[in-house]
Amino acid sequence: MHISFGFWNMADWSAFALTLAGVWQLSSHKKSGFIINAFASIVWVAVGIHSGLSGLTALNIILILIYVRGYIKK
Repeated sequence: MHISFGFWNMADWSAFALTLAGVWQLSSHKKSGFIINAFASIVWVAVGIHSGLSGLTALNIILILIYVRGYIKK
């Protein structure tokens, strides 16, 4: 198994870690989880665009809107 430490690989793993942290915050009923997940989704969108993954990109654009809505409503 080859592990690469290029910029996009690090962005991918950073988005992964941010998503986990955001979900943890949301499960603790903390409003900061919406912000963390929205930021993670922005990184996922960048990774999706760079990798040509339109499904990942579309999903995360929709999730950003859901997180903004959740942040406003909470």
